[in-house]
Amino acid sequence: MPKSLAEIVRDKIEGGMLPLDEPIKLWAGMGSCQPCTVCDLAILKAQVEYELQYDDREPIRLHAGCRGLWEAERRRRGYSPRR
Repeated sequence: MPKSLAEIVRDKIEGGMLPLDEPIKLWAGMGSCQPCTVCDLAILKAQVEYELQYDDREPIRLHAGCRGLWEAERRRRGYSPRR
């Protein structure tokens, strides 16, 4: 049975592919056809792409829904957005 996107997010957090901390910068725009860090599918030009930038790693690219799952998992673990 394939894993749900929520399970994939949890696995990628545990494996260090997705961080729990806030990015230094967060950009949103139209897709660049590059793969989403969560689901590995291309983020198409007609879709919104979120790019998370950190000092010590390559940018993380996420579909809107995948970003929502990442945010939900961060909150579940006690992290909250900057205010």
